[in-house]
Amino acid sequence: MKIPPFKELNAPDSLGYWTNKKTGEKYGGQYISPLLIPNLKKVEVGFQKAMKNKKFLTNLEEQLVNHIGIVTPILRSKELEDIAGGEKKIGKIFLKRTDLHHDSSHKPVSAFSSVYFAKHILKAKKIITETGASMNARAVASACAKLGLECEVHIGAVDAEKVSLNKDITELYGAKIIECHDSTKTLLPAMAAALRSWQSDPSAMYVVGSCCGPHPYPLMVRTFASIIGRIAKKQMQELTGKLPSTVFAVCGGGSNLSAISYPYYNDKKVNIFGIESAGKGISSGAHAATITGKAPIGILLGARSNVLMNEDGQINESHTEASGLDFSGTGPEICYMASTGKIKFRATTDKEAQETFLMMCRKTGILPAIEACYVIHAALKEIKRRKNPRENHLIHLCGSGESNVGRMLKYKRDNE
Repeated sequence: MKIPPFKELNAPDSLGYWTNKKTGEKYGGQYISPLLIPNLKKVEVGFQKAMKNKKFLTNLEEQLVNHIGIVTPILRSKELEDIAGGEKKIGKIFLKRTDLHHDSSHKPVSAFSSVYFAKHILKAKKIITETGASMNARAVASACAKLGLECEVHIGAVDAEKVSLNKDITELYGAKIIECHDSTKTLLPAMAAALRSWQSDPSAMYVVGSCCGPHPYPLMVRTFASIIGRIAKKQMQELTGKLPSTVFAVCGGGSNLSAISYPYYNDKKVNIFGIESAGKGISSGAHAATITGKAPIGILLGARSNVLMNEDGQINESHTEASGLDFSGTGPEICYMASTGKIKFRATTDKEAQETFLMMCRKTGILPAIEACYVIHAALKEIKRRKNPRENHLIHLCGSGESNVGRMLKYKRDNE
């Protein structure tokens, strides 16, 4: 299929801020060590150059189509329709199957694009990255192996244990894996460690796994990832003859939410929903629900956005079963879109996601990533509430669940 070209719909200002005109609140920017400013400027200038380079963009798209398999199907799920009440009551439900990408998630799209950019535009020899669920690490390591670049991955020790399969695959791709034992031993300290490593190696390029970090990373990651949404938008129009009424995606840092929803930012009739992890429940405080938990504005890993913090302004540890959502904040553009009301937010508890995982396996024959189960549960709940047989609903099934099998089998056996 002919892939629709990228069009900038929501540009930040020259300093990397998205500003809510009603409140004056700014999201984004560069709050970073002065030692990293030259590295960031190099990436920013290179990215601007890359987006104007037709040969680069054409060659990258060819790689995404043929190596990553970017044109994945959209599956109508009559099983989920029946669970939600039936087509005659709730309309049709469609799943965007990015779990069928090379390396089994949405992550390879922005990861490969970033590594390809690093090699062909910045002429970098080494890639430094971080990971939570190891989907990003696996994707970056795979891209580095194909493109002939050295790869260094930082991962929290807790996450390394949770997703050992993805971590092992990352190692097989040739990456040097550095376990982080600082603080919470999860994604947040791993990202901080990766930034420190890049600070001491300006010849390398840092690749972010989500729409977070200092400018230009939130802009760059969502721009590269948006090809998923551009393809899905065209596919939905071909399948149904119209835009979807709703678009649902899980949200941690924001990469897969941006990926599927970005092309709909200016479509007023499309309702976009971001789904966060409520962990043990919002009221418990043990969650990763930045927006639904009404987290205040703070500075996290070089950018201004909503951040889980305590009364003293210290960053709170997030809690969730899903390593890919185990993050104490959300990307600045997503926070901006939430503040304007364009993206509405809901939250799903760990238990609800775990039960949805088992349901998806038994009822649909699909093994979803646990991250995807948060969005599927919330989407079904919202679709039932809407009760509109004329609507089409698009859910981003953002990853495959092989790395979750061990923990989910234990959950199943403990709760039978």
